[in-house]
This record gives sequence, C-alpha cells and structure tokens, in this order.
Amino acid sequence: MVIARLPATADLIQLQVSFTVTLQYKGRLIQLNVVGFSFPVFTVPFVEAEKISRLAPLRRRIAVNLPWALAVLFGLISWSQAAGFSQVGLDPFSQAAGLEQESEAGRAERLFNEGKFAEAIALAKVVDAELGTYSVEEKWSLLVIQARMATGDYAGALQELDTSLARFKNSIRLRWIGIDVCQFNNDVERATRLSTEIAELASKYSWQYRDPPNQIVLGKYFLARKADAKEVLDSFYHPIQKRYANDPEVFRAIAELALGKHDYAMAAENYEVVIKLVPNDTNALYGIAESYLPSDSEKVNAAITSALAIDPNHVDSWLLLADQHISSERYEEAETALQQVLSVNPKHPVAWAYRAVIAHLANDPVREGECRTRALADWPGNPVVDHVIGRELSEKYRFKEGEACQRRSMVYDKDFLPAKIQLAHDLLRLGQELEGWKLADEVFDTDQYSVVAHNLVTLRDQISKFRTLEQDGFVVRMDATEAEIYGQRVLDLLTRAKQSLSKKYQTELETPIFIEIFPRQQDFAIRTFGLPGGAGFLGVCFGRVITMNSPAAQGANLTSWESVLWHEFCHVVTLQKTRNKMPRWLSEGISVYEENLADSAWGESLSLKYREMMLGDELTPVSQLSGAFLRPESPLHLQFAYYESSLVVEFLVKQFGIESVLKVLTELSTGTPINDALRRHCAPIEFIDKQFALFARTRADTLAPDANWDEVKPLPDSGGTDWIKWNTEHPDNLVGLTEEAKQWVDEKDWVRAASTLEKVIKLSPGGRHAYPPLARAYRELGEPEKELHVLETLAELDADSVELFTRLLEISSAKGDWDKTKLYARRLLAVNPLISSPHRYLSIAAEKTGDDAATIESLSVLAKMDPLDRADVFFRLASALHRTKQLAAAKRQVIMALEQAPRYRDAHALLLRIVQEEQASTDERSAVETPGRPEIESPSSDLQKELP
Repeated sequence: MVIARLPATADLIQLQVSFTVTLQYKGRLIQLNVVGFSFPVFTVPFVEAEKISRLAPLRRRIAVNLPWALAVLFGLISWSQAAGFSQVGLDPFSQAAGLEQESEAGRAERLFNEGKFAEAIALAKVVDAELGTYSVEEKWSLLVIQARMATGDYAGALQELDTSLARFKNSIRLRWIGIDVCQFNNDVERATRLSTEIAELASKYSWQYRDPPNQIVLGKYFLARKADAKEVLDSFYHPIQKRYANDPEVFRAIAELALGKHDYAMAAENYEVVIKLVPNDTNALYGIAESYLPSDSEKVNAAITSALAIDPNHVDSWLLLADQHISSERYEEAETALQQVLSVNPKHPVAWAYRAVIAHLANDPVREGECRTRALADWPGNPVVDHVIGRELSEKYRFKEGEACQRRSMVYDKDFLPAKIQLAHDLLRLGQELEGWKLADEVFDTDQYSVVAHNLVTLRDQISKFRTLEQDGFVVRMDATEAEIYGQRVLDLLTRAKQSLSKKYQTELETPIFIEIFPRQQDFAIRTFGLPGGAGFLGVCFGRVITMNSPAAQGANLTSWESVLWHEFCHVVTLQKTRNKMPRWLSEGISVYEENLADSAWGESLSLKYREMMLGDELTPVSQLSGAFLRPESPLHLQFAYYESSLVVEFLVKQFGIESVLKVLTELSTGTPINDALRRHCAPIEFIDKQFALFARTRADTLAPDANWDEVKPLPDSGGTDWIKWNTEHPDNLVGLTEEAKQWVDEKDWVRAASTLEKVIKLSPGGRHAYPPLARAYRELGEPEKELHVLETLAELDADSVELFTRLLEISSAKGDWDKTKLYARRLLAVNPLISSPHRYLSIAAEKTGDDAATIESLSVLAKMDPLDRADVFFRLASALHRTKQLAAAKRQVIMALEQAPRYRDAHALLLRIVQEEQASTDERSAVETPGRPEIESPSSDLQKELP
C-alpha cells in the first residue's frame, strides 16, 4: 500500500492511496485494485454537507501521516465487513503476483467497452444495487444511460435519467448527458433547462465539483457554450492532468477538444496516453484513427482493426468505414457498414444521414428524403444530420448541394461551427468569396483555437497581397513578382485551353473562372484542404476555382506548370459539363488523356513499373477505380491510378467513340449514376471491366515486346563484368541490361556504358530512364552530335527536366540554331520561369531572328530579375521598343540604362534618336491637328511704293 499527500487547495486536503483488497461476498470472490485513488480527508460515509462545512477549519489543520492513513484504510475494511463482505486478504502485490480477478464493476465497464450493452446494463444495475440506496456514486447510472442511448433506446434513457436525478439531485454529470437524452426525446426545452441548471449548481456548490469527472464535465460544458478552448484547458483539464497523471479520462477530454479544433497532432498524442493507461479502450482507438485520418492511412487502418477486434459492432468505427467506402464509390460496402451500425442502434442519425447521401448520389430523391426523415425522427432540430450530408456531397465536389445542406443545418443552430466553417469552404470553392471569407472570420472570432478558421483567416491576408490579372473570362491571382514574370503566359495558356477544350466537349463555361497560384505549398494546401499537408498535389479544380502550386512551391522535383494548368482547366470543362456529378476516375482520366493529346511529353506514360503492375494483380477494375485515389499504398500507386484512369478514357474513346463519351458526360449532369450512363451509351460495367483489363494488358505488352523478362535477382558486390555474364545467360533482359549500365556509369567506363544503354533504348525506345546517362556517356566520349540526338529524343518524352532543357539551350545557342534555342527556352519556361537563363537565351535568339515581340517579352521579364548587366538589358529592351515604335516606353528604358551607366554612348545615341522622332511626331501631329490660316497676299509693288 502506498499513501501520498496531494497538493492542498483552499478548502481541503487530499490523500492518494494505492492498494488491493480481496473480498468475498455471497460466495463471489471480488478483488478491488485501488491505484491512485484520491479523496478529501474529511470524507466519511453519509456525512451531511452542512456538517462537512462546519469541519472546514479542522480539515485544514489535519496532518496527513501514515498512522492516520492506515486508520482510514482499516475503517474502509470494517465498513465493508459490516455491509456483508468478508475479508479474504489484503495484498499490495497481488497484481504483480498475477492473482488479479475481475470485479463486477470492472466487468460491467469491459462489457460496455466491448459493445455488449444489454449485459453491461444488467451488471451495472447489480453493482449499483450492491452499493445501496445511499451510494454517492452516479457512475453506474451514467453507464446505463449511455448504453441505452447507444442502442437507440432514447425513451429508456430518459426514464433512467429521471430516476437517477431523483437520487443524485445535484449531479452535473447526469445533467450533461441528460442534454443529449432530452434532445433525442425531442424535449429541447428541458435540455436547455438542464444546461442552465449545470451553470447554477457549479456556481452555488463549486466545492462539490472539484474531482476529475466533474471538472471534465464542466470543461465540456463551457466548450459547448463557446468558451475559449485555451481557458478551458488551463482552468479545467491541465490542473487535473497534473494532479491525476494516471487518469485516462482527462487525456481523453483533451484529445476530444483537440480533435474538435482539427489539432490532430495534439489529439493523437493524448489518445496514445489513453491507450497506454487503458490498452483495449475502443473509443480511444477510434480517436487515434480520426487523429491520423489526414496523414497516415496505415495507422488509421490499424486502429480501426484493433477497435473492431475488441468490439465487432463498434459504431464509430463502422461509420468511419462507411465514410471511406462512400469516398471510394463503393456504395454496397458502405451499406454493409451502415447495416452494422443500425444493428446496434436502428435510429442512429448519422447512419441514416449517410444513407441519404448514398440515395442522393444514386439520383433517388424519394429514398433520400425518407432517410433524412429517419435521421431527424427523434431530434428534428439536430444540426449534425444536414451537416454530414452536405460535407459528404462537398467531398464529391457537389458544392452547391453541400452549400444548401449547410444552410439547412444552420437553420437549426445558427452558431453550429462545423456547418459554418464547411459552408465557408463551399462558398470559397464556388467562387463566392465575399460571403466565404466573412464566414471564416465569424468562426475565427468565435473560436480562435479552430485550426481551420485560423489558417483561412491568415491565408486571406496573404491572398490580399496577390496581383490580379484578367483576360477572356479568367481571373488569375498570383504573387505580384511572379505575375510580372509569367502572368501573361498563364493567361495565354488558359485562353488556348479554353478555345480547344470547350469546343471539343461542347461546354458553355460559367465565368469568371478563378485561378489562384501559390508560391508556398502550405498556403496552397490550406486554401485547398483547409489544413497544411497535401504533399504531392500540384493543383486542384473545384469547378469554377482552380488552386495550384507555383514552381517556387514545388521544391527540387519540378513538374511543368503548363501541363498542370492544362490538366486543371480540363477539369473546369468536364465538371461544369456534368455539374460536378462525375466519378473521380473519369474526371482525372479525361484530364490526363487531354494532357497527352496536347503534348506527348505531358501526363502519364507507360513505364516498366506500370507494366509490371498491369500484368500483375494491381490493375484496378473500372468499377472500383475511384477508390484507387483514396489513401493509396504509396505515391507510385497514386500516379498509377492517374495513368490507369487515362487509359480507361482512351479505351472508351477507341471502343465507343468520343461522341459516346460526351453522351455519358451529359447523362451524368442529370444525376444518373456512372454505371447506368455507361450502360446506356457504351456498355455494361461488367463488360467494360473485362474488356478494359484485356486492353490494358495488351498495352503493357507493347512495352519492349522483344525484351526478356526473366526475374532479376540482386548480385551482391557485383561489378560490370558480373552483369555481362548474367546478361549473356539472359540475353535482351531489360532490367539486367539497365543494372549493367549503372555499373559502367559508376565505374566511368563510358564506352561500355554507351554500348549497354544503346541496347536498352533499342529494346524500349519509350522508356525515359536510359536517355540521360547515355547523353552523358556521349558527352564524356566527345561525341556532341550523338549527345544532341539523344537529348532531343528525350525532350519529346520528358517535359519536366530543367537539366535537359538547360543543356539543349547550351548546345543550340552555341551552334547558332536560334529557332531551336527559342523552342527550348520556352520549354524550360514551362517548367521554371523563375530562373533567368531561359529568359536570357530567349532574348538572344529573338534578337537574332528579328522577333521583336519575343525580345520585348523576354527582356521585360529579365529586367525585373536583377540581371548582372542591368544597363545592357535596359538598352536592348529600349532598342526593341524603339524598333516597334513604342517611343515613350523605349525612352523610359534607355533612361534607366543611362542611370546604370551614364557614359553608355550607344544609349545616348538611342535617346537622341528617340527624342528627335518624338519631336518629329509632335510636329507632324501639330501640322495635322492645327487648322491652316488664310494666306495674306503681299502688297503690290505699287502700293509698296506708296507707303511711307
């Protein structure tokens, strides 16, 4: 037994006692393990509150010591004997000795945790009865109420609440759970009254509620009243946490608070502590799953699996699985998960809300209405129902329907923050920015701990500093410096894409279309997802709004921003054509397909790894393809999902024609499910699944058809000669030859490296990986023409390599091939316009070819990028402007050149010519604009003579 003195308060001194008591009662062996049990020293059985109050001066003078503590302990034992228990033993080491036996109380709690609610209720009533009429422990009444609520027995829960409140008249814990009980019995007035009573009791009898369970309830109560989360933590949770470090409930409360504010790291940390203290706690396991939902699918799956292993009917876990199935368009699996929930609680409002979502997506409004009515049957004013429906529809990019649902939710509770922040997101994604930002401000003003609201408000301040560019129905917002560098290129590409794709897909676009380009990946993620993260996403389209990373936000591994923007604008076309009612795979598939048509180096192409996945068992059936985008096993699997989706679109176009695909898109806009639309205009989904699998495997076989695909096993400590031997035994093995080439490159044997890589490319000319080392080998061997040929071939396959286009610029400019210099400069600008080299090369090539428009474009940008020779750049720009008769602009640039180099003779000469031409132009205009005066004839000679 261990007895410790806890920190004293102004009103009481507390003891913390740890011991084990083994008792026998009515033939049953019961073991009580009391670990860290704390109680005020003045607490004795059945002492009235007034008497305790009179003992206050005495309490403060009591010295806590071992003899007194022992007296308390043996007093408890004596009382237990008087109550009908007979002492069997007192053993502080029984747990360590493995003698622990489950008590009835512990078993009741375990049964509740395992979802065996009927058994838990029965045993809790037994335990409560054994404690007697005068028990001051409302714990068992709370357990019974929670169990009845969990099974949908709302009337039974209300009856239990009434009975319990008659026994525990001042219980705020019962009142707190009673709020939910009354709401689900459609007695909102009483729920409000119970809430008021909590505040009154806490104020009047504050000393009664200083134990952990009541402090936690008070924290939750004030959070519900929109109290500042930090104040709740500091005033309620953290003090308990310090004093009761082994109490799992305070860690659970902190985790729930953090989760509600989207502080996932803090939530996960505290749920992990709960699991350490209570290893099989199903609700804590589910909490861990929720905490890792945005970041770690493996931990989510592990936590849910563990929770369901303990309680196969764990409601929250099945709801999470249903949510994931809906996101993956696996609606039959979602229905199975929801049936598990409804087998526990046939009235569960969220389960019926999910069913309403599924009916909506199936274009079944009658069924949708029935499910929503069932969800609201017991509590008609429940704001959660429409919020969940709207949130799920918004995840399907149906933001207008989602917006309507959130507005309905806020009719029931205008201050329901989850609905308000979701509505803010929906409006921002619909381009309704004024109201969207206003709602984000309102949420942040109400709840400054809300991570999502804080992020949005901070982001709004960042976006306000962006430059806005407009052209042809597009509104582009981007960093002011970046806008000057490549903003016009963005507008020009969007205009080309609009002309091409809108016509092809027969879509009248709703404008304006908003494009926001972020120089910081974190800002892109917050604007797109509400939270930092989203690594791997380059751009996202919501219908009329596109968000994307600029090259500055991509880090070292750049992707052509032009291909990303073309891809996302294609989403604008298809989403607007279908009214955002298309499956993920079809939307992504068309965009990647159109990328490849626009530029063969864009999009996804068949690779060795993709071939292996397609010929193995990793090809996803079309009917399940949207699920491949939800928490893929790896980044490679996500990229493969994009490639496979584009291959499906190619298959549909080749098999049924582009007109059939357009009819499918039109059909989707009416709400028809994808499988029905495909059946009407293409073929049944079962046929498509089967035929596409054949199409994909045939395509996979086209990659290196003459190659040997024998399995290659690693050769430890191998060199080039080892691989020569292996490849001799396995001729034309693509993987083996690639490994041999790597060895020759490492050993700098460029002759053998070139020879081996030539074999690789001959076997697989479409593979990109062999070209860069082969170009290097030719360069090292002094064969520039061969190097150039390899690099130019690679440029047709790869649109994302800064190194590739930089080298091609060096070679083409050195050869004086100015047309190719302009081509590769523009290809490099499509990858990274924020470096000076492509602008510099483009300006030189444009001058050499007399392309003044390109000269002005490139030098204007270069002038803003702090070039080494600023005077030269300003002078060349002035010269190009002068040649195109833009005299005022030319004059400004030449003066800037002279500011940098006052003795620049060519600049002085150019300035003089500009001034002279301006004067001549002014004189010419004056002559044209000023009306001629009548000519006055000179006096005749005779008259002149007459004059004095």
